[in-house]
Order: sequence, then C-alpha cells, then structure tokens
Amino acid sequence: MRFSKIYIEITNICNLNCSFCSKDNRLKKELSLQEFDIILKKIRQYTNTIYLHIKGEPLLHSKLLEILELTEKYNYKVKITTNGTLLKSKLNILQKFTNIKQINVSLHCENNLVNYFTDVFNTCDILAKDIPIVYRIWLLDNYKLDKLSTIIVDNLISHYKLDKSFINKVIKEKNIKIKDNIYLDKDNEFKWPDNIQDSILDKGTCLGTRSHIAILVNGDIVPCCLDSKGILKLGNIFEDELEDVLKSELFLNLNQGFKDNKLTCNLCKNCNFRIIKFNK
Repeated sequence: MRFSKIYIEITNICNLNCSFCSKDNRLKKELSLQEFDIILKKIRQYTNTIYLHIKGEPLLHSKLLEILELTEKYNYKVKITTNGTLLKSKLNILQKFTNIKQINVSLHCENNLVNYFTDVFNTCDILAKDIPIVYRIWLLDNYKLDKLSTIIVDNLISHYKLDKSFINKVIKEKNIKIKDNIYLDKDNEFKWPDNIQDSILDKGTCLGTRSHIAILVNGDIVPCCLDSKGILKLGNIFEDELEDVLKSELFLNLNQGFKDNKLTCNLCKNCNFRIIKFNK
C-alpha cells in the first residue's frame, strides 16, 4: 500500500492556545532527531510526501534545521502547516530547502501579536518565490465571514492591494489565487472529533487509512490527523513494523468500512470535519 502523504507530529507543543484547537492531556514533547530518523526510514516504501502537522507548531521544534536536513537526506517532499507566528524568525532555515513543496499558514489563529499580518505576509512574499503558500481561514457554517475572518480578509486586501470584490470571491470560491504562488483556501469551521457514544451517523466515508495515516509525537500511528489524542491507535512506529500495522484487524476494518461507506467507530461517526468534507 502507498499513501499520498503521511502526517508526522514533530512536536505537540504550541506557542498559542486557540479556543478552537482540541485539548488533551498528552505529555508535551518533540521528536528527537533519532526518533525522526527512525520514522523516516520506516515509512520510506509507503510514501514520498510528509506533512509536518497534526497538533503543535512545527516551526517551534528546537532542531528544525536538522529535521529538515533529514527529510532532504531521504528525499521526502515536505509540506508544513504553521500558525505563522515564527515564519519571520525561521525564514533563513526554510529558504535552504528545495524539498519544501508547500507551506500552509493558518491565519485563523487567535493572537494579539503586534504586526502579525504584516510579518506573515511580508515573509510569505519572500518564500513564495520558491515555495507555494496557502493561507487558510475558516468561515461560519453558512459560509459567512465572522469577525476574525473579516479582519483577515481586510488585511489581505490591504497588503495585496486587492479589489473589494475579493470579499465575495472568498465567500463563493475555494482555492483562490491571490498572486503567483500565493493562494487562499477556506472551509467551514469544524469541531475536533471525540470518542463519544451518541453517534451522529453510521454511514459515510473518509480518506483516512486510504490516502494517508498520521504519526503522533509519541510514535502512535492513527488513521488521520484529526485523531490527535490517539483514540484509534493502530500501533506504534517505534515498536511495530508498519507492514504489520496495515494488516491489523482495526486498520482493515476502518479501511474497508470507508470503501463501503460504512463508519465502524464512534470517533469517525462523530467527526464533524468528515461530514463537512464529504457531505455524508
């Protein structure tokens, strides 16, 4: 089996505390370089693309340069999702690597940082010379702009000297091109799933276990990047061979269920993102 991507949580530590992010009691840590090297070796035959994103702020990793050097050593394509607060300070590091194929910037983070938008946009303008940049925002359920979305869009219009009609484009379109190599993507806000018993649906599909899996900072392997608590633990990358994990009963049941439009566990049945994404 090959995956189009595998998510790797190089750290679950974040420099923000946004209200929309899921809360957990996991031990806060970052992958050591040795641990990251083990992961990269073990997943080589299963994908050539990794996303440095689950929880935490990846640019906060104390050995970011060395982390990216390892991805280059093993010829991985890398995509990074960040809240943008550290982009300016990590610019020199990010510019060193041609294997970084995309940087996603979640502009919807809650912060009171002075010059946040100016620093993010100016830094991304520099990075965009070589790396595609995707700004991300959330809208309300009825695809209207909330207060923060309005502030974000107004700042985009001001910085990139866009026409006011850009607001309507944001509401009606997806994957909007702002300028060369810089885009805006948006979706309805979702709630992180939890393993509650009052299941919403028993039918539906997902790309988890099909196009991707995720690896948490403690090595736990989970079906997707939304299982940030490791509820559907399939195995552990430091203890198990991925080949065996992909043959496990839990993995096979989840995978076949998604193919058959059948949800086999409470976490997936209560996944609001899955409902929004696949409308089922």
